[in-house]
Amino acid sequence: MKALLLADLYQLWINFKFYAVFLVVALACALFSGPNDTPSVFFPMYAVFLCSMIGMSLLQLDEASRWNICAQTMPCTRRDQVTEKYVFTLACFGATWALFALLFAVLAALGRMPWPREAVQTVLMLAVGLLAPAVSLPPLFRWGSAKGRVIYIGMVVFVVAGVGGAIGGLINMKNVALPMPPTPILVALAALIPVLIFLASWSLSVRWYESREL
Repeated sequence: MKALLLADLYQLWINFKFYAVFLVVALACALFSGPNDTPSVFFPMYAVFLCSMIGMSLLQLDEASRWNICAQTMPCTRRDQVTEKYVFTLACFGATWALFALLFAVLAALGRMPWPREAVQTVLMLAVGLLAPAVSLPPLFRWGSAKGRVIYIGMVVFVVAGVGGAIGGLINMKNVALPMPPTPILVALAALIPVLIFLASWSLSVRWYESREL
């Protein structure tokens, strides 16, 4: 596992150095591009999303270089290989998420944004960072980068269309009182559900990759 993590760290340093520059730019844009002197939510979300997709990019590089075939001769199981990609993805996303979460906490302490908004944005970044790889990685492990990428795009379009339709339906519902849970409970659920989906995605990827013919 350590050797696999180290190999991906080298790949990250060689092929994705621009992520460090992008994070600095995203931090600056988040600080100064929001309305009413509050931080913008777009740049933190995009930065977290981009870093959470590093695992998918590394998996595609492995397949392009035939490393996934050579790895079968190493003393590590396919379960280890899948777990390493999820752990590495979690580390990349987690570092970015923690950076922006700390920034939001400092800004909230300084009075530049209210604490409820800080909590909501932090949880939204967590959800985006976990759900993106949870959806993208299983198709790649099951069908490879070519077919898996097409299936992933189709899933994203389906989910976006479904969410958009649901939101549109709720907007069109007039004079209907919908019971809303208390805000702390809603925030806790929004944080817990992506974690459970991420774990389920890992389990599915392990099962699919172990049964795949390379």
